[in-house]
Amino acid sequence: MGMTGKLHRISMDTLEGMIESAISVTDFIFDEEQEQHALDIDKAWHAIHYLLNGSGWEGELPLFNVILGGTELEEDAGCGPIRYLTNGEVKEVASAMAEITAHELKERFDPETMSELEIYPSWDWRASEEWTYILDYYKEVRDYYAEAARNNDAMLLYLM
Repeated sequence: MGMTGKLHRISMDTLEGMIESAISVTDFIFDEEQEQHALDIDKAWHAIHYLLNGSGWEGELPLFNVILGGTELEEDAGCGPIRYLTNGEVKEVASAMAEITAHELKERFDPETMSELEIYPSWDWRASEEWTYILDYYKEVRDYYAEAARNNDAMLLYLM
């Protein structure tokens, strides 16, 4: 199965309830009704981070916030802390992602470096379908952030 990435749009009111511990974050993300609103980015999370930041684990704001950034909440989703972005941070991410073209991402796609950095899940990144896999999920992430920004939503980020 492995580690998969998830993004989950939420209202600022819901986020404030989570920060104040009035709402259980893990109960919320594992609730069947809520879970259907999350975006599952499968195992593409690390490759997307790499393409946006040129690093396995580091990066600059706002692009660092796309996958691995945010402020930690107390609860764990299984593979690390659940993190959040405020609605303002979501808007910054959406704006930055809107400026990046598929061509720019393709130029950043470096299978040898990705293998050296052990970008999860450490596949043979040279296979042509790997680029398509990453690009398809990248587009979903970009569109999900754009929709969240339009709705003034906050975002939960976590690995499971």
